[in-house]
Amino acid sequence: MKKFLSLLFILSVIPLSGQTFDIKKGEEFEPEDNAVFQYYIGVDESGIFMRRTRTRGRGTSYFFQKLNRTTLKVEYTKDFETEKTEEPFSCQLKGGRVIFLSTKKEEKDRVLLMREYKAATGEAIGTVKQISQSVTDQTDLTGHSFEVSFSPDNSKMIVVEEISRAKKLPENTVHIYEFPSYKKIASKNILNVYEQSTIAVYNYKIDNEGRIFYMFNYMMDFDEQIQGKAVVTIQPSDQKNTVTKIPFDKLEVQNGVFDFVNDKLVLAGAFKDVVTKKEKKEGKVANVGVFSFFIDPKTSAVLNKGYDYFSPAVSEKLNYKDGLIQANPGDKYYSFEQILTFNNNVYLIESHSYVISGDKGYFAYERELIVSKFNSTGKLEWMRIIPKYTCNELNSFNFVINNNKVYLFYAEHPDNVEEGTSVTDWNPKKYKQIRNFNGSVLVCTTFDESGTINRTSLFRNDGWCYDPIPTNISLEPNNSLIFRMINRGKERYDILKIK
Repeated sequence: MKKFLSLLFILSVIPLSGQTFDIKKGEEFEPEDNAVFQYYIGVDESGIFMRRTRTRGRGTSYFFQKLNRTTLKVEYTKDFETEKTEEPFSCQLKGGRVIFLSTKKEEKDRVLLMREYKAATGEAIGTVKQISQSVTDQTDLTGHSFEVSFSPDNSKMIVVEEISRAKKLPENTVHIYEFPSYKKIASKNILNVYEQSTIAVYNYKIDNEGRIFYMFNYMMDFDEQIQGKAVVTIQPSDQKNTVTKIPFDKLEVQNGVFDFVNDKLVLAGAFKDVVTKKEKKEGKVANVGVFSFFIDPKTSAVLNKGYDYFSPAVSEKLNYKDGLIQANPGDKYYSFEQILTFNNNVYLIESHSYVISGDKGYFAYERELIVSKFNSTGKLEWMRIIPKYTCNELNSFNFVINNNKVYLFYAEHPDNVEEGTSVTDWNPKKYKQIRNFNGSVLVCTTFDESGTINRTSLFRNDGWCYDPIPTNISLEPNNSLIFRMINRGKERYDILKIK
């Protein structure tokens, strides 16, 4: 590894409604040949961890690196030493351990393997563990996939096995283990059909008490092709899959994700009116809205059911055409981005996008972020649009919550933030798209509990460029972020701190 520059510290004082930031530059370095950054593994008291891949003549290998929290230098590099028949599955930082999961091919089947390392030193812990068992009956076996999740306190781990066979329903099982002893606690069967519809299962989670949760999509109306969503709870003491439908009448959920908030689940997303085939021929267009529910994990009851349609002001802003779809917001696409919670309020961030044709096919481009605030009773208090027109690797953003205010960091086209432009009064037709790292501007857009939005430019990407990795790495909770900076083949890791 070639070092280019000793550690630098610069103080950047940037006005944003009385707010300033300190930016500490890390050491510039050039990774070894063909070593590609994949993602952040996480951060703990000993350092910052990232996973990488290198490709050489002998094949592909996988490794991780640790950055020192103070100097932002690479402390060590550790190879996972996988076999040729293995493929990486995931890498996580849990309880002072770096956990690397991989799948290994065995005839028609695959098994899940685990390697562990002490985060502080990179020293291997024990030998390779086989977490899953081989499928005994491989008749008509077409797939064997896995999902792994940990409880919020890292005391429990679940491994979900999904076995697929030709012309048969999938066989889904979740295995529960103590962590880090890996003592098996129980196994639970997962639904594979609901109300005569096959289902697509996702978003598996386990809480500190050992309850299992997951979501699934199912077909509510086969003739009209209307899809429904539901949340499932399995209590620690039994095998029953308790289904909680997302409680809407004549509304179709477009997306939705849940997460733990204190002793409850919060489920939030976007919906559209159900428009029948006949109504579509007659020209009816769906209205769009957002929802936020709390679910009691002990009873599966829906609490504080809150939902509402886009306000006229929001719909008007999104009522434009620039692609292969109609101008109405109901004809466009919405993707879940983030659920944020503080002071018992829920903030849902969705992205608005549509399809554009090009020489190489059709592409969906994200155009705006839609932020909605639901209060503790479930009422929608306000909805705001943040213009953001990016593509490819630049679509992501970072965020931090500080002093009851949300700070969003992302790349922007310089013309969109030049003097005289506004984050609240903007023209979609004149808003320009970013295509390259160089020349873009890193901006910070904030919103507070009242819905007040402000935006400011931090710096221009010129040579050294902000790389919007979607994982938020903070050295001080609610007060700092790590920015990955790139410049051709070189890298640097900077710390931004809110003052």
